[in-house]
Amino acid sequence: MRCYAILMAAGLSNRFGSENKLFVPFNGKPLFCNTLDLVCSMDCFKKIIMVYNDEKVAALINSETRYKNHEIITVFNPAPEKGQGESARLGVIAVDVKLTGNEPVYYLFFPCDQPLLDTATIQLLLNNAKPGFITEPGNIKPKSPNLFSSFFHDELLALKQGENPRLIKKRHPELVITVEVPNSIILSDIDTPEDLERLNEDSSCR
Repeated sequence: MRCYAILMAAGLSNRFGSENKLFVPFNGKPLFCNTLDLVCSMDCFKKIIMVYNDEKVAALINSETRYKNHEIITVFNPAPEKGQGESARLGVIAVDVKLTGNEPVYYLFFPCDQPLLDTATIQLLLNNAKPGFITEPGNIKPKSPNLFSSFFHDELLALKQGENPRLIKKRHPELVITVEVPNSIILSDIDTPEDLERLNEDSSCR
């Protein structure tokens, strides 16, 4: 299978306040670097696409030695107000791969505010992937990251302002595979300063 990692780092972070949450420290580095480092640690991704709105994201990636040996394509999103769907659309365009029926192709969409994600969880999604399906993690309720088969390529490109990939899942519930993760804390995200404080406490106890 060919799998492409699309990291969506162009959100407005409205619930976090005036500070760009992508740069708040977590595990001794900017929050978004936790996701990027996880993806870089895995050999399964053909390309890594980072969709951003803050130029400091691209500048940090270009300046860090540890990212030099990875094919990271940075894509500027000039309209984050259009919502997550715009970052997903730009990420799919940046993959720029010819789709054929001979080999399964997948897009794995990562938010950059889930710093506890681990390789085991990502591998669980990949192991349960099927052509023509969407694979998501979740126990009580579905969470991110989401793995989309390229079967949904055209629908991803057609997302309009205010829409996001969840809309596609709602259109095709029969094509969604939900896999249970052993520890749901792994899927926790950071939307508010309180979330950050709670996850910092949780991670220090692990």
